[in-house]
This record gives sequence, C-alpha cells and structure tokens, in this order.
Amino acid sequence: MSASLIPLRAALAVADLLDNCARVQRDQHVLLLCGVDGLHGGRNLIDEQAIGWIQSGIQQRGAHASVLWTDMPLHPDVYWSRTSDAVPAWDLPPIVKGAMASADLVINHLIDYWTEGELRERVPNYFYNMATTAPLLTSAWALTPWELVAEIRVRSAAMVNPGAEWRITHPNGTDVRGTVALQLMPHYGELRYGPFPEGVFPSTATVGAEGTLVFDQNGPHWARHIGLPLRYSQPVRMTIEQGRVKEIRGGPEAEIFRDFFKALSRHLGDRAYEMRGFHGGAHPYARVSESECPDPWYRAFIEHHGAHSVHFHIGNSHLTPEYPFNVHVSAELQGATVQVGENVIYRDGRLTAFDDPQVRAIAARYPDRPGVDPGW
Repeated sequence: MSASLIPLRAALAVADLLDNCARVQRDQHVLLLCGVDGLHGGRNLIDEQAIGWIQSGIQQRGAHASVLWTDMPLHPDVYWSRTSDAVPAWDLPPIVKGAMASADLVINHLIDYWTEGELRERVPNYFYNMATTAPLLTSAWALTPWELVAEIRVRSAAMVNPGAEWRITHPNGTDVRGTVALQLMPHYGELRYGPFPEGVFPSTATVGAEGTLVFDQNGPHWARHIGLPLRYSQPVRMTIEQGRVKEIRGGPEAEIFRDFFKALSRHLGDRAYEMRGFHGGAHPYARVSESECPDPWYRAFIEHHGAHSVHFHIGNSHLTPEYPFNVHVSAELQGATVQVGENVIYRDGRLTAFDDPQVRAIAARYPDRPGVDPGW
C-alpha cells in the first residue's frame, strides 16, 4: 500500500508519534527495531504495514529511516526456578546493539526488549512504540493526542509529595497505606521521550507499607515471567507489614507466588518481598477490541496503561546489580481509590487529573480526537 493511501486515523497517529513524541528532526538517522517473530504469531506483535507508514513519515520529515528486523534470543518464559539459583542468560545480539548505538533515535517495537531490557544500558534517544500494527495505529488508543495523555501523566505525578502519607482502597477488600519516600525517581513527572501512546505516571517509591492487598491479575508480561495466567482462578490476598509481604493466601496462584518469592530471595534476600512502590495508568482510552488486537496478552498490556488501572510493585532488584533483571510482581487493581496526603489521584478508578484546567484546555484543542471522557 502506498503512503498516499494511509487512512486519516493512522496518518494522524503517525504524525503525533513522530512530531510530538519522538520529535524527529531533519537529517536524523532513525532506527525502527522490529521482531520477526511478531509477523508469525509471536509475542513481539507487529505488522509490516504499520512499519511502512512510520518509515514513510520519517522520510517525509527529511530524516533517514532504517528498519532492522531481528529475531530475539531464546530464553525461558519463566525467569525463576524452584530448584536452581541460575539466572537465565538474555541479551541483545551484538549487531542489534551496534545499530542502536549508531542511530540518532531508536524507535523500538519489541516488547521483549521493553521488559527484559529495562535495566540495561540504552542509547539516550530511545523509546518504545506500543502501537505496532495497522489496526492499533487506527484505534482510539493511538488517536488520543499524545500531549494530552502526557499532561495527564504530569498532573497526576504532581499530586505526589515526598514524605506524604498514602492510602489505596478497593471494594474487593484492599486497604494498604504507607509513606511516600523522600527521594522520588530522577526526572519524576517530567515530559520524556515516549512511549507512544503515552502510558503511566512514574512509579512512586514508598516505605513502610501496611495492609491487605487483594488482586486477581498481574501486569501481563511480568505475569508470563512469573508463570501466572492473565486472570487468576481466585483472588490472591497478600498481607503487608513493615513494607514487606508477610502472608499470601488464595488458590494455585498464591502457591506460585510463595515459591516465586522464595526463589527470588536467593538473589535479593528480604528485598524480594519488599513493596517498593505503586503507580497507575494515565491513558483514558487504553482499551482495544479483539478485532483491533486478537492477542489477549497484548490487549491486557494495553489496558495495564489505562487510567482505570493501579499497580503495586513488589520485589526490589534495583539495589542488586549482579541480578540484572527487573523481575517483580505488578499486582493490578481496576477501580481503586488512591489518596496521597490531601490529594485524591484516583477516585473509583478515575483519574482526578482529567478535571485539571490545563488538561481540559489541551483536550479542547483536539475536538475531533478522543479526549478525557471515554464513558466506560
């Protein structure tokens, strides 16, 4: 299909990706990193049409677009063992590393690299494009203005104050509280390169968490690495005391968690049980239909970035450089209420930043694009 036949919805999304998110400049060398397995049903979901549209858009802006199709190294899906202390080997092929290092801008389309590569060195101008197929590029999720979701993200993060008390509750019985750490992540709440579409406000570091966490799903790609299904057979109930998980109850998934934490503790010690932080989705339209994305794991990954979703991060490998994997629990709740100090960030699963005057002003500039009131 020629570039002139690109659907208007896709054209708007690609322009948003390249101009507002990636900020492609004339004469830049831009690398599009793509996974061959995704063309044939693999988890690095992708299609050639979407890449062709993005490549044409880069060239139209006077930049140089190179596309690298690579096959990812084999590794176990589950990143731990009940019997072995071995850490699975995983790394990018040296040819891929060389191509990334020589590019001015890398636009990644590999979910394997997004997850496994989190703690590895990257080029400065790198980001992840999640809208990797033609149907996804024409969805309301990709058509929502990037700067709108970025402002929602920044406004949500601005309500988190270091040292403030926080509390997260849910009708399912979840009630957890703690204190925001005095040191937030570097560049917390600032605009950044990518991802596209924009997704979550930064993880809020916490200390001294206490309470009960009840959930029946986990961030989908870390669920795969832990060996969990998308939805549990019955909810898991974790008791958290002094910032660490002390008791886990539930069905077969609870048994997996108990064994997982025990195995992870061989590498991380007590930090394997640590609740290191929480955050949540910022995108008002992060839900796509089965026709837009047949892969249920990728649909769940998109929903993980939705403004209805809150995530608890349990397991802290950040202080253990000899274990270079950011394997952790990302317990997910949809419909929670989150309060930090006097600020309510989510009320029954809705971000209060939707009502911020600056967010509403940006939405008003795009009357024909999805805004902040999806009606779900």
